[in-house]
Amino acid sequence: MSLFTNAQKFAIHDTSFTNVAGDLNYNFHLRHGEEEQEDTPGRGLEILYQNAVAGASHDAEQRFPPPNCYPGTRTQILKILKKWITNDHKSTSIYWIYGAAGVGKSAVAQTISETFVQHIVNGIPEGRLAASFFFSRADLSRNNLSLFFTTIAHQLATSPLLGPLLGRYIDLAIRRKRNIVHAALEQQFQELIVNPCAKLPPDNWRNLPRLIIIDGLDECVDIASQERLLSIIHQSKTNTDPPFPFDFLICSRPEPRIRNAFSHPDFHSILDCNDLGESFESGRDIASYLRKEFERIREGHGRTMAHVGPDWPGDGIIQQLVQRACGQFIYAATVLKYIGDYHSLPTEQLEIILKITVPDDFDSPYPDLDLLYMQILSMCKDKEILLDVMAHLLKPGPGILFDTHYEAMTASCIEGPFFLPKGKAQTLFFGLHSVLVIPENDHDNITIRHASFVDFLTDRKRSGIYYVDTGREARHEQIALYLIKRLVYSIKNNHRLKYMNSEFDTYAWDFWNIHCRQVVSSPGSRFLAALEELDPCGLLNTAIRRRNTTLEACVSALKRCINSIEGIAQWAEKSGHSQRQRHISQYRLFRNGFRVQIPPSLQNRDRDELKIAISVLKYRLCLYQPNMWDVISVLMNRQLSPEDVGNVLRSPWPCPTILPLKPELQSNEMRSSVDAVVDVRFSECHREITLQCLQIIRMESQHAKDRIIYAKYEWINHLLETTPSKEILLVLLRNLSLLQSSEDAKKALVWVEKSGHSGSRNKVIQALTKRVVELVDVEERRKPHSKSTGVRIDDQARYVLLWH
Repeated sequence: MSLFTNAQKFAIHDTSFTNVAGDLNYNFHLRHGEEEQEDTPGRGLEILYQNAVAGASHDAEQRFPPPNCYPGTRTQILKILKKWITNDHKSTSIYWIYGAAGVGKSAVAQTISETFVQHIVNGIPEGRLAASFFFSRADLSRNNLSLFFTTIAHQLATSPLLGPLLGRYIDLAIRRKRNIVHAALEQQFQELIVNPCAKLPPDNWRNLPRLIIIDGLDECVDIASQERLLSIIHQSKTNTDPPFPFDFLICSRPEPRIRNAFSHPDFHSILDCNDLGESFESGRDIASYLRKEFERIREGHGRTMAHVGPDWPGDGIIQQLVQRACGQFIYAATVLKYIGDYHSLPTEQLEIILKITVPDDFDSPYPDLDLLYMQILSMCKDKEILLDVMAHLLKPGPGILFDTHYEAMTASCIEGPFFLPKGKAQTLFFGLHSVLVIPENDHDNITIRHASFVDFLTDRKRSGIYYVDTGREARHEQIALYLIKRLVYSIKNNHRLKYMNSEFDTYAWDFWNIHCRQVVSSPGSRFLAALEELDPCGLLNTAIRRRNTTLEACVSALKRCINSIEGIAQWAEKSGHSQRQRHISQYRLFRNGFRVQIPPSLQNRDRDELKIAISVLKYRLCLYQPNMWDVISVLMNRQLSPEDVGNVLRSPWPCPTILPLKPELQSNEMRSSVDAVVDVRFSECHREITLQCLQIIRMESQHAKDRIIYAKYEWINHLLETTPSKEILLVLLRNLSLLQSSEDAKKALVWVEKSGHSGSRNKVIQALTKRVVELVDVEERRKPHSKSTGVRIDDQARYVLLWH
């Protein structure tokens, strides 16, 4: 058969055909000019879109409403920047606008973006803005550089003017090398931006958009990344041929690392910069802003402000607020939002602001702003909960919550982990609209209006009692506290458990103990009090009733819960803190097992069935492999067949009460009846399983392969879970030859050394030590001394593959 049936007038260059056995796979490397035709055109841009931050651009919905220069303000700096941007013969290609928190840097960047955005005039695209990236410390996708260059490249590839020219080259670069979106930042910049731009002749750039705006560089949380980005930009402007066509407007605080980078001699010839402070008449602009907004507030409040004159609040008050602002537009903006709250009377709100005076000993770089923030927070009733929630808003992750779904900052997600009633989040944030952006629905994120509020909350010297600790350990403690509160509520209201199986309840049961164990230093009193209130006995009973479906499901819940309780006991023990000794004794009640209470109302048949179910439960609880039902049937002396065991595990569990093993906790009624309780002692269960495993090994011919494998490789682990006694030490001594590895032998040696039975102990230690040496020698001889292509899977490997 002809490969190219009916083909005419075509040529193939640099061709490679590969015939792969099985399905035919013809690999064509066809070249047309210099462009390699690979994959589907546009697929590269799809990949780029998936690795770009939609909320980083100046017109992103996520940033709505964006900060903007108030009409008639910042005219001088805007005029300077517009002249620099439109000057096609300027000697500098980077402009750095810097200033303290709240002076309006982002507003300037936003206004310039909107001024030079690409738009259509009489059907012709115009504009000088090529791309923009607005960093945000509180946004996990915008507080680092990982997606910076892919975002800029995507904006270039999809812009009205540049997209038709650069899009195909960027698309092709990704299709040729899909992993480029995960490559080093320098390589991403070169292959996704520099190389595609170099495809266009330099003369073509004269009438194309060439401005890239980067706002909030200081909000990139990795300080080293800030310098890295500036280094990449510098290299592009000084060491590329043809010259890199874009100009950069960069806005940030004058942080030391950024300031030092821009101060380097290599930047001198290509950099312009300006301090966005008093030099640009910010006081005059703030006064104008205040006058117009006070007028809007007066008109917007209608009848409640009808008695106020048109010049309210007067020039004296305006100048007083301007002086307090110290050039910070964010102070003026926050004051106006506080005064203009529709749920309050503006004249009263203004009086509150004016009564705030700075004490002589108040040590803060922004005293008036800090006192304003304190005043706003002081109006909140639930301060403790609010500050815990603020920690979540300030630093939601990554890696604090073990399900990223709950990292969201929506009202519904906040109410879940913090165990708040439905609708409580909205009331919790009441009065905070001047510092938070609070959506009217429960599905959009609550965000912080300005970075200066973050700075205030996270600086203990400035915020005092309103300090928010965003450290990882503090966050784990906060989350653990509210998860424990949820569990305590479930225990006290276990008659309503069917209403408590929300996703947040599930998270609490699965992860409460893991969050607790992340607290390694001194925990707070609230956290310790919550742990003390959490009753382990109630925890076990509620855990199995919460998942009251089958005995198997209850076994699984019981096992996880006992492991959690033991984990907390170990955590408390390791800390050595005196306050945690109570927790150790409290949580160690179930270390050795538990007893199951037999309800006195049961008839004899039901009582017997319950006892059988308890026997299945205790062995299933101790077996390392869940489906070894035939082992359970043997342990129960063939009372049940393996099929019967399976049926019992699949049957509903009546959830009788579980109690600690401590005799003093039995009631008088229980003491009067021999059958009142059934003890489940873990050590005894493991002892019985150990002896049964050894019996299986001695009589291999009578047992199935999987049961023999289990017995060979798990008998020692079961033995190590037993309480050391003279008899069990002798069992170990008689079966040393069955130890499969030096690792198992070493574990057994440690176990024996910790036992207190001096009679047999020394003899077993000597024999074990000898066995360890023998096994190490065997394992060393088995190690290959040369390369081998053969692979041998022995029984132990099969066991690992089957069961683990």
